[in-house]
Amino acid sequence: MFEWLEREIGEIKTRRFHVVDGPTPEFLKVAVEESCLSVPLSYKEFIFRFGNATLYKKLGYYLVGVMASPREEISQEGEALYRFGHYDVAYAYFKGSLLQVGGETPVFEGHKGSLREVADGFEAWLKKKCKAARKRYTRSEWARIVVGPAPFTAEEHRIVEARKLFQWRVTGTTADGKLQFEVYNGSDTVLPYLSVGIRRKDGSFQGGVWLPISQISPKRRSLIEQDCYTKLATPGELEAFPLPDPEPEDRERYWEFRPQTGRVAPFPEKP
Repeated sequence: MFEWLEREIGEIKTRRFHVVDGPTPEFLKVAVEESCLSVPLSYKEFIFRFGNATLYKKLGYYLVGVMASPREEISQEGEALYRFGHYDVAYAYFKGSLLQVGGETPVFEGHKGSLREVADGFEAWLKKKCKAARKRYTRSEWARIVVGPAPFTAEEHRIVEARKLFQWRVTGTTADGKLQFEVYNGSDTVLPYLSVGIRRKDGSFQGGVWLPISQISPKRRSLIEQDCYTKLATPGELEAFPLPDPEPEDRERYWEFRPQTGRVAPFPEKP
């Protein structure tokens, strides 16, 4: 049923472009089969084959996502909804009233207060969204994704190792709503930027900022004030978090690899 996706995953050499758990263990399959929730057969086949899946990585987030365990929610009208995934910033749902044993059910997208039907079943939804995701890459971008990125150079490895020795913490906020970071350079070099994750505490979006740190000499610390989504949230609604170590496919996302330009840009948002 999903051989086309297996082929695509096998062809792509870029790590973490498609991330799947893999086949579901037998004891979990039994739990799914015995569950009182009658999920569509195509969805069940998908989670048995792939488990949790995040597909089509683009600038640090994934355009398509499928959860192996749907999350129950209630619409504003009091209807049971089961969120099983997303496309871009729109969540994907099954409606509890339409679930049926041994059958398929329409898929709805949006948020609890505003949903629209987008496909007549899970498999149709997945094919449609994967096709749409593919169109978000140029032909040359896709070719590079299939081939995979070049390995880190010696200089890039040096940057990755130096980045691990930086420490930071949020110390407060400024009068104009910026977050204040204390950054310590524990390395023996200077980096132009430090990438830090930023997310809203309610989980509605996740992104990040690049802190300009070229003025921080080795074994020194400094305070940096940074605008972090002031148009989308108050400082109290946000939290900063460390990002994972970059890999070769992350070069464009982590500004540690770029020369200083005096400009700081936000990460793209994701659900």
